[in-house]
Amino acid sequence: MITKDYGFPCHGGYANCGKFIRCTHSNPGHAANLRLAIANSCNAYFVHLYRLAVDAPKWGGVKNGHHKWAEYMRSFGLGHRLGIDIPGEYTGTVADTAEINRRYRGQWNSCSELYVGMGQGAVVTTPLQMANAMCIIANKGYYYIPHFVESVDNDKSDILKKYKERHQVANVSDDAYEAVKLGMADVVTSGTGRIAAIDGIEVSGKTGTAENQAKVNGVLTKLKDHSVFVAFAPA
Repeated sequence: MITKDYGFPCHGGYANCGKFIRCTHSNPGHAANLRLAIANSCNAYFVHLYRLAVDAPKWGGVKNGHHKWAEYMRSFGLGHRLGIDIPGEYTGTVADTAEINRRYRGQWNSCSELYVGMGQGAVVTTPLQMANAMCIIANKGYYYIPHFVESVDNDKSDILKKYKERHQVANVSDDAYEAVKLGMADVVTSGTGRIAAIDGIEVSGKTGTAENQAKVNGVLTKLKDHSVFVAFAPA
């Protein structure tokens, strides 16, 4: 779809769908490639990538394209239980084409849910899923099911078999993962995650904003946003 050198001419937001999605940066070149777009947390860059992905001609239409996008998200451990060994794990949400069809009665395009490109809208993740996503990036493409254990001594049984299985995700090049890791390292060294810097250790991290709404006296009310930070080290 793109290379790590792909850039988007963001001048403070995204207006290609008739509605303006604001970015925190407006200086020229802050989304000139993938690494910079991550470091500068450019909303416009990533909502545009979603549209490029689902509108790609090879899928034969946005509905097939969104279906493929949802498959990739699930491959990365989102939208379903990972299978941890304690009860109560939440699935999170990755809306597939069937769900988007229900929401828009079959009449929609890549502008309808472009917010998913920046992690909003029809995407809900759990802290565990985000931690697991960091493992995937750090490992450049695979993860093991997280589990709780105090110690393992001379285990010759199959009790832990599923936790030793490597889960390979979508086919992504090492170069792409490296660009993501470098962009996330920039977040900590010179971006919005500088408070997470550790002397002598290179940290890759990503800040985010989670919108917060709740019913107050029966009325859906916009409350103060939550901040989000995920990371791994060494980068």
